[in-house]
Amino acid sequence: MKGLLVRIEDYLQYAGEAEKELMVRLQRNPESMLRKSIKEIAKETYTSPATVVRLCKKLGCKGYKDFQNTLTYEVALFWESKEISFQTITPEDSVEDIIYKVTKKNIESLETTRKLLEPKVITECVKLLETSRTVTLFGLGTSLLVARDLYLKLLRADVICNVCDDWHAQFLTAKNLKKDDLAIVISYSGLTKEMLTCAKEAKANGSKVIAITRAVDSKLAAEADFVLPIAATELIHRSGAMSSRITQLNVIDVLFTAYVNRNYEFCMKQFGRTHIQKDGGT
Repeated sequence: MKGLLVRIEDYLQYAGEAEKELMVRLQRNPESMLRKSIKEIAKETYTSPATVVRLCKKLGCKGYKDFQNTLTYEVALFWESKEISFQTITPEDSVEDIIYKVTKKNIESLETTRKLLEPKVITECVKLLETSRTVTLFGLGTSLLVARDLYLKLLRADVICNVCDDWHAQFLTAKNLKKDDLAIVISYSGLTKEMLTCAKEAKANGSKVIAITRAVDSKLAAEADFVLPIAATELIHRSGAMSSRITQLNVIDVLFTAYVNRNYEFCMKQFGRTHIQKDGGT
């Protein structure tokens, strides 16, 4: 299931007249609902408690209390990610400072991403890897390097997969996907036009789409069937992907290891069969 903040953004365009005021408030300022009773929220948004409860259920929550608990958790992770993203290197930093800051930020990004990953979603993504006819990986820049890492891992496990370096080739591949194919689209920002285009093409052909992207503010997440979120611990306008690359690699490691775990005996045989002997050693 997608995160609650992503589900809120998804549902906004479908909100009925009675829900619109509530949805706009949710999108603009989700924190404003954290400590309010259902009656207070209904009064402030000119709705009824029943409308609030119905909306919570449409967003995948059991009720208002479950909605508040989920929202509280996601908002906390959002601010935790923001705090990490504004940790900067300064001209006054020594090499020792740089070693400490870069390592600390990577560790914090990995830990925040761990909190965002849902075991049930990982399991569903693994099932798609098992049942899909082919797996196609999409990414540009650093995300393409991450896609290539997963590509090599899946090859070792005898999963039929594909990745193209050229964006036009990726686009053509997306156009050729079928309903029993799987697309895994990797984009830290979730705003890269080319990746959004590929995801939309894959969906239009009936393919399932897994997105590996920022947990919030990601248009790509709205296009996906399943989202494997990474912490938004880098600014969009960044000098180079660092902690985002580490967290993306960690997510694909988790996904691949979960796949191996569910197909252990077969994968162990495959790893032995596909091992390439190196000259002078193993």
